[in-house]
Amino acid sequence: MLIDPQVLRDTKEQAASSSSIFSRFRRKRNNRALLNKIMIWMFGPLFLLWTIGLVITYFIAQNIANAPYDRTLADHLRLLEHEVAQQTILEGIQLTPSAITILQGDTSHMIYWEIRDANGNSIGGNASIPLADTWTYDEGKLRFRNETLNNRSVRIAYMWGGRDQSGMPFLTIVAQSNEMRATLQQEILTGMLTPQLIVLPLAALLAGLGLTQGLEPLSLLQERIRARRANDMSPISAELAPAEIVPLIAAMNSLLVRLAATSETQRRFVANAAHQLKTPLAGMRTQAELALRERSPEKMNESLEQLVRGSDRATRLVNQLLALARAESADRPNQHFTDDLDLNQLAEMQTLRWVDVALGKNIDLGFERSTGPMKISADSLMLAEMLNNLLENALLYTPNGGWVTVRVGGDPLSAYLEVEDSGPGIAPDDRDRIFDRFYRVLGSNTDGSGLGLSIVKEIADQHNASVTFMPPGNRAGIPGGTCLRITFSRIKNATQHHT
Repeated sequence: MLIDPQVLRDTKEQAASSSSIFSRFRRKRNNRALLNKIMIWMFGPLFLLWTIGLVITYFIAQNIANAPYDRTLADHLRLLEHEVAQQTILEGIQLTPSAITILQGDTSHMIYWEIRDANGNSIGGNASIPLADTWTYDEGKLRFRNETLNNRSVRIAYMWGGRDQSGMPFLTIVAQSNEMRATLQQEILTGMLTPQLIVLPLAALLAGLGLTQGLEPLSLLQERIRARRANDMSPISAELAPAEIVPLIAAMNSLLVRLAATSETQRRFVANAAHQLKTPLAGMRTQAELALRERSPEKMNESLEQLVRGSDRATRLVNQLLALARAESADRPNQHFTDDLDLNQLAEMQTLRWVDVALGKNIDLGFERSTGPMKISADSLMLAEMLNNLLENALLYTPNGGWVTVRVGGDPLSAYLEVEDSGPGIAPDDRDRIFDRFYRVLGSNTDGSGLGLSIVKEIADQHNASVTFMPPGNRAGIPGGTCLRITFSRIKNATQHHT
């Protein structure tokens, strides 16, 4: 089945357009997520409480509407009881005209009454008034209940304990339609809920406007950050920001500082690499061109050997540049190292790696360990790199027949790592600049990039260690030239050990 390329392109364009629309919709939705979340958590509980308030208001209105009518119904019941008490119920019940007038009430809301004996038999009045099957003989106890009479809801009041002239007890019952109560209840609910129905939406609208205005500084901050250039690492001003987001801006400024340091480290690394690799690469190219032009095998081999040495120097320079970049990484200062290592083991292991180089130059390479373990919290890989640079420098500048000693020592509060050699030494005037990158002492005839001691200083700073020049000693009749000591703090380790 063949597919038209135009149709395929249209399909891809539609898919890309749909994806773009979806991305814009998702960004817009995420941008409003904070406001929506605040709205939900603010108005959700508010409307829930409002609903609960409506239910409570309904029952309160019902009680308020029932109270006056129940009092009137109770008065009618006592009036009826008083009228019957003046008669003999077995001879028939005759109410006075005034009582009839009061009990009849409004023609549309008449009061129904009934008198019953102890057995519940009707003696007089409206015999159709329903009565509870389980009514009790609590004398003088007024009770109310809702029932249906002639398909109309009525409120019934009844009380046991009345006695006629002959002493015969009777049950007094009166009933009244609930229509007037319902009307009053509706009026009360309307009066109570109307202000709420008007005020609540207005309050929600004003609260929404207030939240929108309150979050406006966030939109302004977003616009300011979006308008910044990609290389602008200057701190973000918090002058117009609300107090609640000042900590956020401070955290962003801290991140910008770290990013600026990282960017500066990368820029410096690229500049250093370009500057330092330019010479060895140019020399390698020159040697390669000479080798191509030479016809003599001896001179061609000599050029190739120079090419190999130049490649070794370039490789060593690149490795040192990478080590320096790792050492001065902006994420490393003031960090807490978790490696609990013994300087004796580290120094002995790294010293053994340089034995062959020392033997090749007829240099006596020695190691002196401390009497006890010297444990510190440090990065083992970084300390190994630092010690290797110290040993490489010492072996590079120490003449044949000389000596190099690696020494570990310390006390309960500090530990030191020391490298001493019998080389030419470093003049006091050069000691302040010897740790600058690419700085080399004038007059030295050895190959080097001037990065070794810079790496040592960076790694020492990462571990809050100090680098000091110690007075050189004497070994086998050969005076020492340079003695560098790196001192580490052991306060944390000593505290942990004591604990």
